[in-house]
Amino acid sequence: MRKLGTLLGALVLVTALAYGLYWYQVKSRVDELVQQASPFASVQYDAIYAHPDGTVGVNGLRVSPHPMHAPFEVGQVRLNVGGPMALILSGDEPPAELTVSFKGFAQSLESGVYHEIQKQFDLAREANPLHVNPAALGCGSIRQFDINTLRMMGYRDLLMDVDFHYRGDEVTKKIHFDTRVNVENMGDTQMELVFSADPRQLKTPLQASGNARLHKALLGYRDRGYNQRLVNMCAMEAEVRPADYRALHVELVNRWLSEGGVELPQTWLQAYEGLQQSGATLTLEMNPIGGFGSSELAMTPDPDYMIEKLNPTLVVNDTALDVGSIAWGELVQQLAQAGDAGRVLRESERRPSESRREPAPAVDKASIETVKPALVPEPQVTKTAKRFRETPVAQLKRYIGAHVRIETYFGNRVEGRLKAVEADGVRVVQRLAQGVAEYPLEHDRIQKVEVYR
Repeated sequence: MRKLGTLLGALVLVTALAYGLYWYQVKSRVDELVQQASPFASVQYDAIYAHPDGTVGVNGLRVSPHPMHAPFEVGQVRLNVGGPMALILSGDEPPAELTVSFKGFAQSLESGVYHEIQKQFDLAREANPLHVNPAALGCGSIRQFDINTLRMMGYRDLLMDVDFHYRGDEVTKKIHFDTRVNVENMGDTQMELVFSADPRQLKTPLQASGNARLHKALLGYRDRGYNQRLVNMCAMEAEVRPADYRALHVELVNRWLSEGGVELPQTWLQAYEGLQQSGATLTLEMNPIGGFGSSELAMTPDPDYMIEKLNPTLVVNDTALDVGSIAWGELVQQLAQAGDAGRVLRESERRPSESRREPAPAVDKASIETVKPALVPEPQVTKTAKRFRETPVAQLKRYIGAHVRIETYFGNRVEGRLKAVEADGVRVVQRLAQGVAEYPLEHDRIQKVEVYR
């Protein structure tokens, strides 16, 4: 009995030592990665996680990229390569299977990454001030959906879970990738890719990418709150009820397609309308006949050939759409010639204004007392007719509220009411169909200003 106790004690001791070595190896690897990242970011974590099944990671990860405004945090990071020995002894060989999970990945929309993205949106808008994205039709003064509109919807931080799974099969020479991203109060996304390639070639990515052929691609999305927030924001901007906004948006999109000569089957138009509903789902799956590789990519980009080769299926809200019912080459040309959706907004603004015009009220001449005015000579006043006059930028503060024309160094023109003059630029308001659009213009981008005075 004493020998059994000694044997059990020794077994526990060996297990503890093995686990301690395993935990130490994990911590050493993590600290090494933290050190390697130090020139680019400050990385901290609360605790090491090392499970006997080979799952390792950290809790309470905080990463602060040096040029960014705000850090991002991850509640849990988990990695599994098939067992503790595989993790320790794998070396440079690609694992047969890899699972990476980020739970509670949070980043503020005020971080530097999103500020830079918004700057690109602003530059694109300045280059084409009258452009309206068709997806934003009917959304009041909103011309496009960007980081600022996400903030208007009530998003302050993006909180998400990210799961990535890789599996390489050396027997069938197939590589599988599966990624799932679930963003809280926004939506769930899944992407699955299957390639024919030797997993051992992953050590040399250029060789692997040259020989790999795509055999399956699946992209899935399910709305988890984004659509409702978008509808609420746009309804408020357009000063209509949420249900009326949906109808207005679909009407304007259909009008833009019709006036632009874009022909789509009715089932596709209904599917687009269905995608605006809360909880909408979309699944796009491609199963290329014979695979799809670099040789196909090098061919002339013929849309009809690409569709036939990729062999796609599209399902919206559990309803399959007939992909073969569309002449894709003609559709691409029609969309390119459809023109800016802003035209639809400007026309819809004119139409209601004309319909709202009421005839002048009839005047009862008998009820008007005729009074002969005294013959007083009117003073001769010399009036200068108002017109657009070129005005220095430094004098614009005198003309806040006036109608202005501004030309930028990009060769674009913005015309509207001067709302504000600030230290770094001006803001011009332009009235559109469903409200007004406000354009910020920096002083150093302004080439010429004309004020109606």
